Amino acid sequence: MKTHGGGVDQAMGELGLGREQIADFSASINPLGVPVEVRQALQQALHRISDYPELDAASLRTELASFHRLPEENLLPGSGSTELIYLLPRVLRPRRALLLQPCFGEYAPALRQAGCRLDYFSLAPHNNFALEIPQILAALQPETDLVVLANPGNPSGVAIAPEQLLELAEQLGGCRLLVDEAFVDFCPERSLMSQLVDRQNLLLLRSLTKFYAIPGLRVGYLAASAADIALLAAERQPWSLSNLAIAAARACLSAESFRTRTLATIPLLRAKLQRGLEEFGWHVFPSEANYLLCRLPQDWPLAAEIVAKLRPQGLLLRNCADFTPLDERYLRVAVLAEEQNLRLVRALAGVGAK
Repeated sequence: MKTHGGGVDQAMGELGLGREQIADFSASINPLGVPVEVRQALQQALHRISDYPELDAASLRTELASFHRLPEENLLPGSGSTELIYLLPRVLRPRRALLLQPCFGEYAPALRQAGCRLDYFSLAPHNNFALEIPQILAALQPETDLVVLANPGNPSGVAIAPEQLLELAEQLGGCRLLVDEAFVDFCPERSLMSQLVDRQNLLLLRSLTKFYAIPGLRVGYLAASAADIALLAAERQPWSLSNLAIAAARACLSAESFRTRTLATIPLLRAKLQRGLEEFGWHVFPSEANYLLCRLPQDWPLAAEIVAKLRPQGLLLRNCADFTPLDERYLRVAVLAEEQNLRLVRALAGVGAK
């Protein structure tokens, strides 16, 4: 099984700590918490747990269309973007895919399960994971019919200019480009959603769970051509989203003040945490998301050792050694509330250099 961030329940059981004693820097969730609109919607929807939900989350699809000013036929809600990551290759049947790495660990198994052949192109840490279109095009094989990347990158946090991605989509021609925008709500100007209808080979994955702090409810969606959405919708299982998930997701879309506050707060928290980590001599990559990828200097312990030392204190970090081409000197740190960030920095001072 692929390693992921999170695992709070396991840590609580293992360490004998309450949830309030754990600061989960391994999962990148908005530290502002759940919007009040979502809490109210969940309370009001509790009586609906005795009813079957909509077969296809049609009401959410309608509101997503209004929110993004897109036709409904270009959108497909899902039980988290991961459901759609597995649905897409099973239905669209790509023959050969190029994955830009480091990347989310579920792309490869989802594609392999559908019999898709995989190639990889590694974005270079020494170049801040910059996207070089000629190099990507050179890595394509004659039968490549899908390219997968994330914007902003996970775990790098580095964002790609929309103009670059549109150029790449244009250069790919009939080859589909799947852009995972799971964290783009933290840098909305990077999204390609407004350009979707004009690009038949473009597919965009979105998640509501990170920005709106509802990962336990599992809500995401895919934006793509009407033809691709029709194929996917016809093959997905019914009742994928619960009544509570649908109610919460619809409420997320109305949480305008929460969005404004998040976009004002996260950059400040991120910059302060980055300064604290850089004071240790760590290299922190230029993130536009709610997490920071860090490379440890040679005089510090390896990532696994730091993770192990901080875990008993209820501080969970993400060792990035399993993200190719990263190694045992890379850590990803979520941006949490200021007091939690300070707690982490103080704990790291106790680990220190060798």
